[in-house]
Amino acid sequence: MGRYPPGPRDRAFGLRLARQMRRNPLEILPKWGQHYGDLTHLRVAWLHVYLVNHPDLIREVLVTQRAHFRKLPRQTRILRTVDSNGLVVSEGALWLRQRRLLQPLFYRRRLEPYGQVIVHFTQRMLDRWQSTTEVDMADEMTHLTLAIIAHILFGVDLSADAPRFAEAVQVLSTELEREFVAPVVWPDWRALPSKRRKRAALNVVDELIRGLIRQRVDAGHDAGDVLSMLLAAVDAEGDGSEMTEKQVRDEAMTLFNAGHDTTASALMWTWSLLATYPQVEARTRDEVRTVLGDRVATSADVNKLPYLTMVIKEALRLYPPTVALLGRQATWAVELGRHHLAKGSWVYLMPYVT
Repeated sequence: MGRYPPGPRDRAFGLRLARQMRRNPLEILPKWGQHYGDLTHLRVAWLHVYLVNHPDLIREVLVTQRAHFRKLPRQTRILRTVDSNGLVVSEGALWLRQRRLLQPLFYRRRLEPYGQVIVHFTQRMLDRWQSTTEVDMADEMTHLTLAIIAHILFGVDLSADAPRFAEAVQVLSTELEREFVAPVVWPDWRALPSKRRKRAALNVVDELIRGLIRQRVDAGHDAGDVLSMLLAAVDAEGDGSEMTEKQVRDEAMTLFNAGHDTTASALMWTWSLLATYPQVEARTRDEVRTVLGDRVATSADVNKLPYLTMVIKEALRLYPPTVALLGRQATWAVELGRHHLAKGSWVYLMPYVT
């Protein structure tokens, strides 16, 4: 067994490899994974970097040996400029507490109300399509999922303002992606065009969420949406405390940003693949017509649509909306896949490669 797993090498202290990753990660990283296998190693300057490609090894990092790793500080610093200390970037005791408080949002009994909202806004979109012969599916899916997540989270209808909020979220997503791969990340207060765009976009979303929280707190009633659940959540397994308004804002921001853009991407790739494979489209359409007939769908129909489920899962496998998870850093020396990772090693987990 060698000290390090196989991986690409260069004589420029890995700087050439780092440049290749920044320029086109979705091309170079799958090639490395295919060529070098389950665990790829490269060295960039003084850093040992590992690309973990096998599900069993990914489970080691995220579950079995989770205590040996922390989220990559460089990436969490960037995400905190938007999500502050939401569930995606928090760690340790705070992460565990917030996860407990948010877990009820995803219980199975919540699916039926969510499903009703999804069907309502989808049907409204389809009715609008009757008056046109051509639609931009990327825009339509973004506006649809934005309207759905806003209603589920906050009980509001953002359909009329969907383009403005969609543009703001797109700007935030683009700027965060750029900062993730940038050699130097400047602070957000710098008077740079990119920073001005980011601040303006963040203000659009932040003002919406903070305003809705303040309205709900002042009204003092349960509106039956996720925001009401967040404000009422009590850490019964911990110290019995509730979230502060700041914590509610951070979790609402995280759910809002992550809850529609990824779904819109998944839907768009599914439509693209169905259009590419007409025989699959025909079989999918036949199954839906057989199960639903002329009625609208409910969440109970999901288990009756096995072929559609396979189509969606295959689209997610080929084009995962989240191509990479937050990187990890080894907090001390650890064994992974019969290899020794030194303290401080960086670990990358990419569903797109896996």
